[in-house]
Amino acid sequence: MKYITKEKLHEFEVMAELRKLQIRNTEDNLEIKGTKYYISEKGCDDNDGLTPETAWRTNAKVSGYDFKPGDAILFERGGVYRGGIMGKEGLTFGAYGEGEKPKIYASPCNAAKTGTWTLTDAPNVYVYDMELSEDVGTLVFNDGESCARKVMKVKTDNDTWGKICRDNGFNPEEVPTLNLETHEKFLDYHDLCHDLDFFHDYMGAKRVYLYSDKGNPSERFDGIELLVKVHVIRMGRNTRVDNLCIKYGGAHGACGGNFGITVTNCEFGWIGGSIQAENIFGRPHPTRYGNAVELYGNAVDYTVDNCYFYQVYDAAITHQSAVNEDNIIRMENIAYTNNLIETSSYSIEYFLGKGNEGNPSHMRNVLMKNNLCIDAGFGWGDQRPDKDTPAHIKGWISTNRAQNYVIEDNIFIKSRYMMIQAGAEMDVFRPIFKNNTYVQFEGGQYGIAGNEKGRRIYNEEIIDVITKTYGETDAKIYFIKND
Repeated sequence: MKYITKEKLHEFEVMAELRKLQIRNTEDNLEIKGTKYYISEKGCDDNDGLTPETAWRTNAKVSGYDFKPGDAILFERGGVYRGGIMGKEGLTFGAYGEGEKPKIYASPCNAAKTGTWTLTDAPNVYVYDMELSEDVGTLVFNDGESCARKVMKVKTDNDTWGKICRDNGFNPEEVPTLNLETHEKFLDYHDLCHDLDFFHDYMGAKRVYLYSDKGNPSERFDGIELLVKVHVIRMGRNTRVDNLCIKYGGAHGACGGNFGITVTNCEFGWIGGSIQAENIFGRPHPTRYGNAVELYGNAVDYTVDNCYFYQVYDAAITHQSAVNEDNIIRMENIAYTNNLIETSSYSIEYFLGKGNEGNPSHMRNVLMKNNLCIDAGFGWGDQRPDKDTPAHIKGWISTNRAQNYVIEDNIFIKSRYMMIQAGAEMDVFRPIFKNNTYVQFEGGQYGIAGNEKGRRIYNEEIIDVITKTYGETDAKIYFIKND
């Protein structure tokens, strides 16, 4: 058993900082065949958008314009561009000019400077005056110093939660909903009682209520970003997204397209957390979601390279699909390479379900290489109720029929739960692991790979499991000593 030294951990930290610096300073180098359109904070939507001097101003203009395949939308560096973008087939989204990557924010405004927070009739509870009909996943303060904790209601009209309600001294008939996280009584904003807890009444008053025991939020913070339920960029087929900073969206960061998707040199942060739907999957409470880069369904010719991800509620990168009856799903020629992924619930997630007998749905030619994945489950996604799911590689327990699926030369450092969950219907579908580095807490979880029922513990025996059972003879395995 090899315990990791402080010097080795520092080496990995330096590696992460250098990669972050390199990604954030990647130069623009796009080949554009069609017309270039420019967006600038100094622009105007009445312009033609064809030169930097006649640039457009807003994401709304981009979403409503009739582009042709091959066209490019270029955002001026150093600017902030708010609102989700609806893309079309064959577009390139990129940057021009000098300075930091263009910031594409789904958050409608800095709520510390725009709008008013007013004290309600409940102690320390403030209401924001902007009407927000799309659910807010969280509020991010001072550009990521901290975030709010979302209060969700869980119904007590079933045996499990009825018992929890009674165990906490309440009558379920009088308290039909509890705080899902704390199991305290929660009916509406009057029951907020912890600093920086918030409740979004998106189906009623459409207002956000925030408990702040240190005064008015607009005076307490310089920045408050609202993660509204918006996909920051909705992609069409054959889309490239390059050199953008994509943040503050309560749904997905970049999603859709399914065929010919390339995401390179981008930064993704503070993604997800909005309510996907109420009471789905048989749950008596809402379900939250949000991935940074997602293809659902078919995923063919799909590349994510040289990107930096952090603070993602669900997965930093994912391809996933259920298979319903006879629909055929193809997941082919997928590459996740050279990325830095920190504090996301799942660094990389994938799954492919099983259709009818003989359904040829499959994954083929998938490569995950040279990714540096750190602290799975240690970000703000710990607000999720299913706290026993984080992993660096998250394949769940699914059919995952795969061929030539390779996971190599990656570094996986610490997971709050599992390092790897690469489940498959048969061992022959299991990914091939090569030359990966693992750093996990002694006595924590490694997880599973293949057609296994139990989960492997990260102890001395895991060395033989990784090297002999899973065939990864060149793995580097380190243990973090529990003091």
